[in-house]
This record gives sequence, C-alpha cells and structure tokens, in this order.
Amino acid sequence: MLRRFRLLVALCLVLVRCEEEIIQCDGGICVPPHLCANGMLNTDGSNIIDIRFSEDNECINYLLKCCPDDELEVPPNSVPEATNPAPNTVTPAAPKEEPTPGITNENRNSVTTAAPISVPPEIKETIPQKCGLRNVDGVGFRITGDSDGESQYGEFPWMVAILKEEKALEQVINVYQCGGSLIHPLVVLTAAHCVQNKKAEEIKVRLGEWDTQNTYEIYNNQDRNVLEIVTHAEYYKGGLFNDVALLFLDKPAELMETVNTICLPPADFNFDLSRCFASGWGKDVFGKEGTYQVILKKTELPIMPREQCQSALRTTRLGQRFKLHASFICAGGEKGRDTCKGDGGSPLVCPIPGTNNYFYQAGMVAWGIGCGEDGIPGVYVNVAKFRGWIDDHLRQRNIGDSSYIYS
Repeated sequence: MLRRFRLLVALCLVLVRCEEEIIQCDGGICVPPHLCANGMLNTDGSNIIDIRFSEDNECINYLLKCCPDDELEVPPNSVPEATNPAPNTVTPAAPKEEPTPGITNENRNSVTTAAPISVPPEIKETIPQKCGLRNVDGVGFRITGDSDGESQYGEFPWMVAILKEEKALEQVINVYQCGGSLIHPLVVLTAAHCVQNKKAEEIKVRLGEWDTQNTYEIYNNQDRNVLEIVTHAEYYKGGLFNDVALLFLDKPAELMETVNTICLPPADFNFDLSRCFASGWGKDVFGKEGTYQVILKKTELPIMPREQCQSALRTTRLGQRFKLHASFICAGGEKGRDTCKGDGGSPLVCPIPGTNNYFYQAGMVAWGIGCGEDGIPGVYVNVAKFRGWIDDHLRQRNIGDSSYIYS
C-alpha cells in the first residue's frame, strides 16, 4: 500500500513539473496527454476551453433546475404536466399576488421605491441622445443592498437576450441562448458561437429585459425577429477565434432609457488596466452547483494585459505552450468575480476616458477555465479588433455608424 502511495505521489510530482516547465524529449516536449491529441501539440486551447454557452438542460428552460421530489411518481418515459407559463417571459413563473418590483423578502434585495406598473410621466418621452450611457441609479426606482451583483433596472440599456422559441409540453417557450448588445436600432452584436448552425427565423432578440420572471416592469420588453445572421468568415469554433456575429433585425428598436445602443471603440483602442463591467443572466459559479440569474447581474472586472493573461492561462490545463489568439482580450482574475456559463456573447463595457458614465464595449464573453478562479481571467472577444469588420457589414446594408460612435 505504501509503495503504491509513493508511486502516485511521484506521478503527481512529474505532472506538476511538466505543467511548470518545458521538458524536452526525443523530437518534442513532454505534455499531458490531452495536449497531444492525434500527435499534434495543442497550443490554442481547441476543444479544451470552457465555452460560456448555456449548456443542455433536461428541464428545457435555463432558469429551471431538476430538484428531487420524494412524492413524485412518474411512469417510465413520461413527462409530468407543466403549468402554463406567464406571458412574454423567458421563464415560466408562478403568479404573484403583488407582482411589482417593490416586493421584498429575505432572498431579494430591498427596493427603496415601489415601481409603478404604468410609465411615470417624467420619463415617458425620454429618448437617449448618445450611445453608451449607463443608468447608474436605475430607471424609475432603485434597488439597494446589491451585494449579490444584481444590476439596477435599466442600468445597462444595450443588453440583449437572444432567445430561441421551442415547443415543450404543448407550449411555446422562449429558451435563452446567449447575451448580446444593441449597436444600432437594427443591429445586435453577439458571439459567433451563440448562433452557429442556427437559422435567422429560429431566433429572436429581447430588448429592455431585466427581471426574467416579472412581466410587470416600467417599460414593456421589445421583441424583434432576426432577418439575417452574419458570422465572421474566419470564425474557428475549436478555439473560438474571431468569435463575432451580427444579427440584423426585422424592425428597429424603439430607443428609450431602458433600450439604447452601446458605443464601440476605435480599432486601436487599448483598455489595459481599466476597471469594467460585464453583465448577463449566466451562472453565478461554475459547474452543476451554479445557478442561472433571474435578474440581470453585473460584475466589475479589471482588464488584464495580454502577456499577463497568457502567462496566467499557461498555468492551467492549457499548458506552457498555449498562445492567446489576437482576437481576444482578458478580464478578471479576482476570486469569485467572473462571467460564466450562459454569459456567452454578453458585453464587457469600459468607461470612456474623460466622460461621466459613458461606456465603450471592450469585449464579448467567449470562454474561460472554470469561473471565478483566483488569478485566472476570463477571455473575451476583442471588439476593437473587429471595428472595421462591423463598419463594413453595416455599410454594405446602407446602415450608418452614428449610433455607436461617441461624440
């Protein structure tokens, strides 16, 4: 027994040493088996990164989870009857006696002012004049004690939920796919991995969403169909290189305080060391223990310089020869602060220098190694790198760029 233990310890030490330094061998280097599939050294993370896409869920809906029920008796191969979903919601929700954001309980943050169901006169006609304005105090009311990372209502008005209509138990439900951002009243920016192998008519976008289980918000959501999906010609799904896509909508979004466009940075803009915000409805932690968010979450993250990011990622299962592709930037590395599964395509926004609460979109959630690990950043699409690509595709469709240029 002691001999076997010593052998295991020795093996572990060898593996750790291989991760920490490069050991040469006959015609190559020593790496863990997962980095040498088919005799080729994996240096780009292909098929071993954690893509931040909403994974399959046996409950169909991403906000539902399977919970053991001792009293449930279901015959083999049958599905229990479901209750009718609330209209115009991403997830079915049980009716509430007082369905307003003013309700508080021990599981939700308090609200200083109950939100009216109708639009208050003082904000009814408000139309944003510039892109990228973050509503720091929310719109119409403010939640307090947001220690769990919940955003204010309307805080990130460019946030888009990308949905797919599916039939389940003789009902049509909206299944959340990914996040995105509004860059023009007719155009949504998202990650290519969110819409690969999907037809335009299969998906729609929702604007102005915040609490996915509450139909009573100040403004109604705006749903739009997608007429066309354009993904980057050099998108590579193995390592998620050039992970960018545009969705062209059937009719323009109605801009208001809770629905606005995000500004895009110039092509050569550098965000290193900026403190930025990511938003989305993805999981709070990695793995089965993680829970998808009902209220749009926000996470403050620092941009990590490229060389520091690559070095950090090389300490993971990606190995010492990993090369960070030029289409990525990194953010995070602070324990417990990160985007996660289900946040794919969601925007990472950073303050525009010299402004008050105006933001550029620096990145889009792409992938990571787990979520929220100390010292390990998340990896994002470098939006600035694709500014020319975005401009070109809008120009080809006679769509201007003034909606995402800060001036």
